[in-house]
This record gives sequence, C-alpha cells and structure tokens, in this order.
Amino acid sequence: MSNQFLTLTMATKPYRVLCLDGGGIRGLYTATVIQQMAVRVARMSGQNHEDNLDLGSKFDLIVGTSTGSILAVALAAGHPLEEVIRLYREKASLIFQRPMPLQDECFGSKLRTLVWIARNLFSPANESTPLRSALESVLKQETLKQMYKRRNIAICIPTIDAASQKAWVFKTPHGARLTRDNNYQLIDVCMASAAAPVFFPMHAVKSPNPGVSISHLFVDGGLWGNNPILVGLVEALEFVAPGQRIEILSVGTCAGNRAKTLSETDANRGSWQWRGGSDIVALSLEAQASVYPYLARKLVQAMSPRVALYRLIEPPVSGEESKHLALDANDPKSLDVLEMLGQRATDLNMSALTNSSERSTEHEMVLDMFSNLKNLQEEK
Repeated sequence: MSNQFLTLTMATKPYRVLCLDGGGIRGLYTATVIQQMAVRVARMSGQNHEDNLDLGSKFDLIVGTSTGSILAVALAAGHPLEEVIRLYREKASLIFQRPMPLQDECFGSKLRTLVWIARNLFSPANESTPLRSALESVLKQETLKQMYKRRNIAICIPTIDAASQKAWVFKTPHGARLTRDNNYQLIDVCMASAAAPVFFPMHAVKSPNPGVSISHLFVDGGLWGNNPILVGLVEALEFVAPGQRIEILSVGTCAGNRAKTLSETDANRGSWQWRGGSDIVALSLEAQASVYPYLARKLVQAMSPRVALYRLIEPPVSGEESKHLALDANDPKSLDVLEMLGQRATDLNMSALTNSSERSTEHEMVLDMFSNLKNLQEEK
C-alpha cells in the first residue's frame, strides 16, 4: 500500500522546468522580472518575507544558455536573485570593457563602430578574467556534482565544443548515465556557455576527469540553443516518472524591436556592414529566441495535457529603448532601461496571471511556481 501511495504521489506531483534565454547583459532584465514576480506573489499570499527568496527550489530542472546559464546556476545553487542583480549592475562595466557603441544613424556612431572593429580585429572585445572574478564571488569553487548533491536540483547548460564543432550540454548527475560533467566547476560551466564569439574569448577548461590532461575550448551555447525550451523539454521527457505531468516556464531577455529597414544593396554586406561579425552573433541569438517558443508550443499542443508551457510576456519597447538593449551595453542608462523593462514585464504578467475572468490552469501553474518560497538568508 505504501509503495502504491508513493507511485501515485510521484505521478501527481508535476515535474517543473525553468528555461532561461541568453542575451548578454540583458540577463539583468530576466533576473529583475522573475525576482519581482516572486516578490509580488509573496505579497499577495501574505508571506512575512519578500526578499532573498529561494525560487530555484520550486523547479526540478533549470536550463539556461549564455547569460541564462549564470541565472540558472545561481538559482539551482540557492543564491538569491538580488545577489545576481547586483552582479549585473556593479560588474557590467568591468565585464564588458569595450562595448560596441550604441547604434544610431549619425556619422559619429558609425565612426566609433569602425574604431571598435579595428581595435578588435585580432582579439575579442573583452577579456574573460573580470567575468570569472565576478562569478567566483558568488559561486565559489563548487562543482556540478557537489551542487546537485546539496540541492537536488538538476541543470542543463548548452555550449559548443569548438574542436569537434558539436553541441555540448553540461549536466548535473540527475540520471545514472550522467557522469561526464560531475567535476566541472559551476564557474567554468557558466563561462563556457557565455563565451560569445567577438565579444569574449573561447573558454578553455582542462578536463577535471582523472587520467585526462587535455583542455576543451568552449563557445557560447547561444549559437545553437539561445532559447533552451527544447533542451528542457527533451530532458524532462527522459527523466519524468511514468504519467508525471511536465510544467515548463520560459523566460526571455527582452530583445525589443530589433527589426531594420533594409534595401537590395544590403544584400552585399561585408565584414564592415556586419560590424566585424558581431551582428551575425546577434542575428543568430534573436532568430532562435523568436522561433523556438513557436516550435515548443506546437510540440506541447501535441502532448497536451501531459505537458504545459508558459512563456512570460515581454513588454512593448520603444525605438529609443531598443538602442539600449545591445548584448554588451554597460552604461548606466542601458542598465536602468533593462531594470525598468523588467518591472514593466512584471506588471504585464501579474495582470495576465491574476485576471479572474481569464485564469487558466497554466496561469495557476505559474503563480504556484512563485508561491510559498523560503527565505534563503533565514535558512542559513
């Protein structure tokens, strides 16, 4: 009888997945919107605390790419989002030492872009040391295996093995066959996934496995999985219990209005028009962020009601605000815009989720993901 009860409990408790997009410094937007939503739900439910909330504990699996990997790892490891927001705000100018000039049509902007491209012809725009230092201050030296043993929260972090040119997904040992990545430090996992070409160097990591001395070079996972919904869905399908429902929350980085007015002459772009290749990277990231939610929705519809998916609404963004949404925009104005958009997104999502006339099971699902969160500081 007890075994039957356990099986029933496992089958009725949903397997929850959080998927976090990549987008450079726009991770500040993502961190803000989910942190603020947790605060708002805490207030609605009358909790006596509304800061340092353990949002990661509400998920069985957290998947994040590039900047999303930093958020995913921090949440899974039990670090409050306030800490991550401070990291973005205080360390942005150190992490992005030579940001691409903000774009407009004036001659001065184009000249500054030309200088930027010339300065970065033979090396990436930024060194990786400041990013590593910033991550070390939060994540310390913990490995994937140690974190999973301590928290029992699985993570998947997409990146690319540059030598083989094949996708590599760092995974905690949440399945018996998953042992390859056990000894990789969380810091290296994040840096591997965030190593965007042109902006950062490839991330070199010496294999931590006994008897192996080679180093792997990793490139930003955003080049193939910037929106990691499908990674999360496939992983969940493999590890859920029979009959267990899968619930997925997807959060973007608010790309804004990136559309451009093009003519036939733009078809013959060279490296200058592609801004030294940086626009190619951005194009890849944004195209994936737009199409993967559509593909995921179609798959979820085919698997309903076993699988449910909700992607947080992103706010409307003006043309002026869009100029501040570059991957490496580190100036105070751009950071303010990102945080303001995160708060704007919170208003939109909370309004949609709590509107009694339009409440759905998906809305209830998302609200529950943000409810009854423990205070991380009190637990310590």
